[in-house]
Amino acid sequence: MSWEGKVIIVTGGGGGIGRAIVHRFAEAGSTVVIVGRTLSKVEAVQLEIKEKGYQAVAMSADVSSEEDVKRVVRDTVELFGRVDVMVNNAAVCPQIRLTDLSLAEWNNVVTNNLTSVFLFCKEVIPSMLKQGGGAIVNLSSVHALATLDGYSAYSASKAGIVGLTRAIALDYAKQNIRANTVLPGAVQTPMLESSVKNLDTAREDIMKQWNDSQPIGRVGQPEEIAAVVMFAASSDNSFMTGTTLVADGGMTAEL
Repeated sequence: MSWEGKVIIVTGGGGGIGRAIVHRFAEAGSTVVIVGRTLSKVEAVQLEIKEKGYQAVAMSADVSSEEDVKRVVRDTVELFGRVDVMVNNAAVCPQIRLTDLSLAEWNNVVTNNLTSVFLFCKEVIPSMLKQGGGAIVNLSSVHALATLDGYSAYSASKAGIVGLTRAIALDYAKQNIRANTVLPGAVQTPMLESSVKNLDTAREDIMKQWNDSQPIGRVGQPEEIAAVVMFAASSDNSFMTGTTLVADGGMTAEL
């Protein structure tokens, strides 16, 4: 399909997987709205896109704020008249065991990771209905399927995304709005880096362990996840909705 003239919103677009998604869609000819909490980060990605001759707009927002979400979607529709693809990628990932987790910390994870998906989908779907359809791609995680010590809030929020996406897909299947979930495994991102920086073991040794522990022999790259997101969003992929796409280098296939 041609991505020329399409309008894509990407949350968490200031780095990691989100940045790779922004670049992939922009370089295919889309106009990308880059959403992130820190304006300087999303503006930096916007500059990268524009220096390549492509189209992007940076918008700062707290994705857990209904007011901010409404503003982003409203401003996007006012600027471009439509939203063709909504990519919910923003996430936080503290590592805290359940009994050490405060209610405020739990709520912070759930609102940023799961409630944000609800809010953005709730706001973009009316516009998609008016224009005759659209695609939603929600980034979950392999933590929705299997998890590690200290990830109770994160894994719960990511499992919730899978269930929510299926429900959205069924609600709007007959109205040409498709919704699918992508579950990345270990990917070389700032989030992965932050998970090892406070450990006593040297970073190089930890990353070697990460690479060696993957059936494919290495952790993934953000661009590899971006490719799966674009596949899920493409209208060429018109018969797939309510599906979870696992891109984890074989991690969850291994006993």
